Amino acid sequence: MGCPKNLVDTEKIMGILGKNGVTLVQHLKDSDIIVINTCGFIKPALKETETEIKRLLPHKEKIFVYGCAVNRAGEQLRKKFPDIKRWYHIDERSRLIKDIINKNPETDARVLSTIGYAYLKIADGCSNHCSYCTIPSIKGEYKSADFTSLIAEARALIKLGIKEIILIAQDTARYGLDLYDKKMIVPLIRQISRIKGIEWIRLLYVHPCSLDDELISEIKHNPRVCKYLEIPLQHINDRILKLMNRNITKKEIIMKLEKLKGITLRTTVIVGFPTETEEEFEELYDFLSAGYFDWFGVFKYQREKGTPAWSLKPLSPTTVNERFLKMIKLQQRLIKNKNRARLNKVFKVLVHRKNKYFIGHTEFSAPEIDGQVIIKTNNIVQGNFYMCKIRRTKGVDLCAW
Repeated sequence: MGCPKNLVDTEKIMGILGKNGVTLVQHLKDSDIIVINTCGFIKPALKETETEIKRLLPHKEKIFVYGCAVNRAGEQLRKKFPDIKRWYHIDERSRLIKDIINKNPETDARVLSTIGYAYLKIADGCSNHCSYCTIPSIKGEYKSADFTSLIAEARALIKLGIKEIILIAQDTARYGLDLYDKKMIVPLIRQISRIKGIEWIRLLYVHPCSLDDELISEIKHNPRVCKYLEIPLQHINDRILKLMNRNITKKEIIMKLEKLKGITLRTTVIVGFPTETEEEFEELYDFLSAGYFDWFGVFKYQREKGTPAWSLKPLSPTTVNERFLKMIKLQQRLIKNKNRARLNKVFKVLVHRKNKYFIGHTEFSAPEIDGQVIIKTNNIVQGNFYMCKIRRTKGVDLCAW
């Protein structure tokens, strides 16, 4: 459950279990053990975790619950679901695996659940301490993964047929600062780009404070790096940014965006932050209307106990919802306008899924996050690149045949 970082953790748990003789099955009725890897970032995620546990309660004697929700709300969850067999915090992955296989696991491994692309988690935790965010209290301070291990993992992914590696962390551009006393994201990108078989490297979750000229230059000039960047801003008004503890100003943000011209940008924003005035919301709305971003996600502010923002007086739910809906309309209009400009043009598409039709994504769109390319033909293979001519738009998606 939850984000791509959780997906990577799940893939590694499955891989290690498989490596140690455990068979993964498709149906609950065939299983001896059910593992739920949970999310606990915000209240809706905790509620979703509870809903999933309730759904599986008929199998309570074989449920192992693991992950972020246990770290954040383990005591409450245990009281609500006393019949669940076992619970595990994030740092208890080895104990989880050991309890399943009844011995110390032999090695690391991974079972990929994606085709053509894969996520490479380069760090966990966060040291930014944004005032609304629970991540530091759930996962602790920022912890970079070992550089050499990441290169080895990237090589292994390429050998499995992966053509695009997506670098993820809570603050991707900060990579290495805690381990090596300097940021190592650019050396990491350069090393990965030298691996034979890699075609695309994509960066998600780049905090604007960590984005520097060296990384911008690498994105622009390294032919293996997608000319795409996710840079979550959350707001643009200086007073709100300060209340959020984002450690950046509107002027600094705009200076960085000017340097990023020519790169497809995605961001996320929070509407309805406590004390946000109508004028401050309109400032954010007008800023996004200016067209800096090809893609942006909108979230309603979620008041989370234990965060500094908890003490701030929240806005009324009606006000928050009105601002959310207005921003969503802007989001859809801007994305549709961007997509119309892509009609009748040919783009390189990595095909990663098939539903009724084949589904792929371009260099300017991240899989499962941004708009996708729907390809109406049968003469293609998942995991490969194809040059596709865009024939029409469908909502935020593009259609090709």
